[in-house]
Amino acid sequence: MARLYFIDFDEIGNSHIFHLIMRSIILIISLLVVFSSCEKKHFYSITEKKVSETLIISINSDFNPDIRRVQYIKSDSGEYLAIKNKSKPEIILFDLQTKKINYKIPLFTDGPNSIGNYSGFQIYKPDCVLISSIPPKAFSINFQGEVLASTPIFDPENKVNYVGSTNETPFILKDKELWGAQPFYSNIFNITEKEAINTLSIFKIEANKTDTVSRWIPISRPPNIWSDGKKSANFAWANRHDSIIVAPFTDHRLWVISKKGEGLVSYVNVKSESVNSFRIIDGFPAPGDKGIIQDLESDSYENFIYDIYRDVFYRFFLPKINVNDYNLGPRSIFSRRPMIGVMVLDKDLKILGEFNFLNHEIENRNYFVGKKGLYVSTNNPNRDDFDENILRYDIIRFEGLNYED
Repeated sequence: MARLYFIDFDEIGNSHIFHLIMRSIILIISLLVVFSSCEKKHFYSITEKKVSETLIISINSDFNPDIRRVQYIKSDSGEYLAIKNKSKPEIILFDLQTKKINYKIPLFTDGPNSIGNYSGFQIYKPDCVLISSIPPKAFSINFQGEVLASTPIFDPENKVNYVGSTNETPFILKDKELWGAQPFYSNIFNITEKEAINTLSIFKIEANKTDTVSRWIPISRPPNIWSDGKKSANFAWANRHDSIIVAPFTDHRLWVISKKGEGLVSYVNVKSESVNSFRIIDGFPAPGDKGIIQDLESDSYENFIYDIYRDVFYRFFLPKINVNDYNLGPRSIFSRRPMIGVMVLDKDLKILGEFNFLNHEIENRNYFVGKKGLYVSTNNPNRDDFDENILRYDIIRFEGLNYED
């Protein structure tokens, strides 16, 4: 018959068995504490980023870069960076090998080749540039600035007089189709949540044999977008194969849209650990710098970029800050943010890693993807080493992604 044995700790005293039991208990408690803390953290497959090299291009005093739109171009002849000049109506193409100006594309504001009020561009192919303009219109011009075609973009429902091919929402081209975005509300202070959900934000221009027409795609915003309060409508997007991925600035959910089906496929929740509280708009425009301070003291997402060379996405975000921690005015902080983060997502929009840039390390909205990696501008005007006579980009590489050199 099996016997039951009871341990008498008084008899054991300081024996070896007693120490083993106590060490086991301590080990179990320690493991429970570790596992409990692990439940609150995410462990990603990409844990390191590094600067592989720095690109520096000297610029002349008559060139003032418009960082709202920068475009990387890879062709048989080399790699180029296109940036709009704010000092003159022109787009400058820099050769990334020689670090020199390769070409200047003039933008005419009057005469037969006038493009009106420029709001963005997309270089489509050699000698073809697509221009967005206000009032809403899309132009096709050649490298001499001559207008080849133009199409007005009518918005009878929302009555918003803006479209732009910017870093956030560059024109997307597929065969004879052009996709564009208008992410704003006509009057966010008076609009209802139902009206906001039903606001159409994506249009398509189609070129057929007889005409070129634009039309708005019936894709609504997600339900309960204002469940915790009224928020900004702005978003960024990226293109991969048949999909357009829309990344709102004040929502964790990404929209996956099929170009072929012209409809929504799914919503995917992609939340940053650092983005927890969006700005709630609770009235008419705040006076003075109050609205800017409210933005700075709230979290938001920003640009969303597809990396065609490594088949990943980058979702940038802006963690909230306390403006009193900086010896700068709110407007200066807002235009050149001190803290910027980036999430790395795989092709299925699963998070691979998350990283932060601190202390004005990079310049917000001024990033692009190239063959060598993710280029981020480090020429933030709020840095001590800011130099207005150069363009400066660190080329970031992430551990675990494939790079050719």
